[in-house]
Amino acid sequence: MKTLLTLTLSILALSTASAQSSTADLDRDGIPNIRDADIDNDGILNGSDLNVDGGIAKSGPLKGQYIGDRIANDDAAELDMDADGLLDNAANETDIDGDGLADNSKLELDIDGDGRMDNAANEMDIDGDGLADNAANEMDIDGDGLDDGVRGEVDTDGDGAANGLDGDVDGDGLANNSDADMNGTGVINDYFQTAGADAAYAPDASVASTIAYVSGEVRRILQIPATDNGLRVRVGASQFGSLIYGAWRYLSADNIQVYATWCYPSWDPSQLKVFVDWIYTGPLSGIYEDYTNPANYVVSEENRLSAQYPGGGFTFIGWVPPEPAGFYFSAPNEQATGFAPPYEKLRAALSSYPNFSSSPQYLDFSGSLVSTPGFPGVQPIINLQRTIMQVSRAWYGQLEAQQMR
Repeated sequence: MKTLLTLTLSILALSTASAQSSTADLDRDGIPNIRDADIDNDGILNGSDLNVDGGIAKSGPLKGQYIGDRIANDDAAELDMDADGLLDNAANETDIDGDGLADNSKLELDIDGDGRMDNAANEMDIDGDGLADNAANEMDIDGDGLDDGVRGEVDTDGDGAANGLDGDVDGDGLANNSDADMNGTGVINDYFQTAGADAAYAPDASVASTIAYVSGEVRRILQIPATDNGLRVRVGASQFGSLIYGAWRYLSADNIQVYATWCYPSWDPSQLKVFVDWIYTGPLSGIYEDYTNPANYVVSEENRLSAQYPGGGFTFIGWVPPEPAGFYFSAPNEQATGFAPPYEKLRAALSSYPNFSSSPQYLDFSGSLVSTPGFPGVQPIINLQRTIMQVSRAWYGQLEAQQMR
């Protein structure tokens, strides 16, 4: 009986809260806040009012009185700027400033009603929830109820420009090609800065001589100038059997990265390999200890590395001397992106590469970076990734823009 009573009271409380949110009328003009174009009746329409739910009423039964709060829309203490009973960061609050324009509308240019346009360089809290747009815990930059990383979020910063056509996807004032967290999900684009990655590596200061040696060899092979600071080398936190090992990555100015593992026998650094895979050769037992035992792995002889552009798929580069370096890229499918992949456009953009082939069935593309044997240096790989990135973003951006209409 007590449980039933508690449940009944809970339902009643929820019903009461819902009724309050739909009938609240701050200026008592008979129009609920949720539908009132001027909630505080101060003569300033909500969309232009820097304090939507507070001001001196110019008309109505409360004329001449200051009603509501004295908290500006962009103040961190303002949790419900349009006083409609829905918290500004609630998933079902779709019009934060109460101006009648949905937060995800292309016509809504100032989501939090603070007088700063959403795409302005100095607008660092687009939805006015007190969390900076570039904060790691800001998971819904435009406050539209869609997490920034989900497939259906096609305009992350709510500025009316589809992500694929937006030069600053997360609206943090940094252009995509110089933004370490391009889509505002809190996950850094850098291969070495993903969650938990540092635990796998020794502190750089403790292995400085190893880093210097490996960096020099990687620069020589990849043809990276000494003045280019895009290269980073890490050393594994523990030895992998009798190997000294680690990883390297090269990050271009527009955040395209090329990376692989490296290793050498502890007794002979001159046997350094900078493009390697760890190949499992142990029993296929299904036993965890077998797959984590370093003795069950060998270093492959095949040269192979990976490349990636921000938010994009992986391209694998591999070759066995004396063959030229070749690439393999598989486009994201419709299930992964929500849009049909730009197969024909990618095929046209990549078809000039030597030994090019593609498969519409599997959405994959392959070819050689150059026609001469050996590794051509890092720049042709960056150029390939940049082409894939530009074609893909232009295509998906157009489709995102259509979806937003």
